[in-house]
Amino acid sequence: MNRLVIDTSSTAASVALFKGDSVVGEFFINSKQTHSQKLLPIVDALLSQTEMSIKDVDAFYVCEGPGSFTGVRIGIATVKGFAQPFDKPVASFSSMYLIASGIKHFDGVIVPIIDAKRSDVYYGVYEWDGGRLVTREEGVEGLEQLLTYIEDKYVGQSILLVGDATEAYPEAFGGGLNLVLASPDEGVPRASNLAIGSVETSGASTVYSVKANYMRKSQAERDL
Repeated sequence: MNRLVIDTSSTAASVALFKGDSVVGEFFINSKQTHSQKLLPIVDALLSQTEMSIKDVDAFYVCEGPGSFTGVRIGIATVKGFAQPFDKPVASFSSMYLIASGIKHFDGVIVPIIDAKRSDVYYGVYEWDGGRLVTREEGVEGLEQLLTYIEDKYVGQSILLVGDATEAYPEAFGGGLNLVLASPDEGVPRASNLAIGSVETSGASTVYSVKANYMRKSQAERDL
């Protein structure tokens, strides 16, 4: 089964092609170009290098957000355009889930935190269970409140924080918190890291049911 994974939730565009559970190709571009400029060329290059066409893809996976409002919309619209003519299934995943998918050998609670500005973060809580990445919860919260909540709720468990918010708010992680910070490299979302078997178990969707999940209004909408 050939599966194409696309993430455009951050400034980077990441595309990976799976055959079964194995990655056969990936492009990751973190440039100043907009996603509308770089996404289609890297998809085309990936398919060309793997000697495939878009109709050879059996299922599509796309990041639903949160993150860049424009980037998420471009990613979802592109996947719908690919899938609809061939009536192929589409599944979506969150930005936090993609980051957690890259932490494959941590025996504890994985908490990706993405900077949502003004000391707020998008967060998720995940654990590996029998080779599957299980989602415990996802949401948006003030960073200080989240750290207190996580330590209280998951007391006695190893807790790993990962994501760009660890760099955006370094002052929040002192003072004896019982938390482990991942390296910045581990917080970079890459399509090839997706725990693709776990996403499948939640059931594939159609092009008509997949939609963006921003978790809150855009800054422009909040300022109205």
